[in-house]
Amino acid sequence: MTSDLKGQTGPALQGRVIAVTGASKGIGLSIAQLLTAHGAQVIGGARDVGGGKVPGAEFCSLDVTDEASVDAFAARCRAAGADALVNNAGVGTFRPVEEITPEDYRRVMDTNVLGTLLTTRALIGHFRNRGGGQVVNVTSDVSARTFATGALYTASKYAQRAVTQALAHEGHAYGLRVTEVRPGMVDTFFGDTRQGEDYKAAWLRPGDVAGAVLYALSAPAHVRIDEILLHPVVQDVAY
Repeated sequence: MTSDLKGQTGPALQGRVIAVTGASKGIGLSIAQLLTAHGAQVIGGARDVGGGKVPGAEFCSLDVTDEASVDAFAARCRAAGADALVNNAGVGTFRPVEEITPEDYRRVMDTNVLGTLLTTRALIGHFRNRGGGQVVNVTSDVSARTFATGALYTASKYAQRAVTQALAHEGHAYGLRVTEVRPGMVDTFFGDTRQGEDYKAAWLRPGDVAGAVLYALSAPAHVRIDEILLHPVVQDVAY
């Protein structure tokens, strides 16, 4: 990519400041690495920032389920002049409905749904005051389908999809562009598994999802990309 949103030559995101949650490993770390490689300054938030070392990125402690933590992170993003937010933090628990506990519910829904709401809410006024911005929510291809043992996780992704679409309606008047990135199976640390396990060899890589986020963020100012759905070719076709 050779032009940024202002039509200038150079890296696609030169001069942009982008907040990324869940940025210390897996998909979030790949997003931070790719965005900085394309000229952006990244403010990365995560519960454990020990592994977050990316040139051009600043990592801050962030618990998306805690309002005070979110407010502190958002204050840093506002001070840096953030013009975009990537909501990437997420967790999953997979059990039959009869085995789901209130603790499971709170962990998944608080991180995936409340976390998206709190972090986005904390920056909406800032985006409105600057005349627009971008929000990219990394959800899942299951934000529009479900499966056995997936009730809780897919419910959280359906909810994130609803939040994403409602925000797009609300932000239209002041130039907020909102995108949902919906990856299928990704080789990462998700669900207490390890990245690089043999059975994940043909799955998407974190960098594939990061590429989709980059595509949404580097679109010309007159283009709004509503959603990006991506799957590894080994995954059954499912829309």
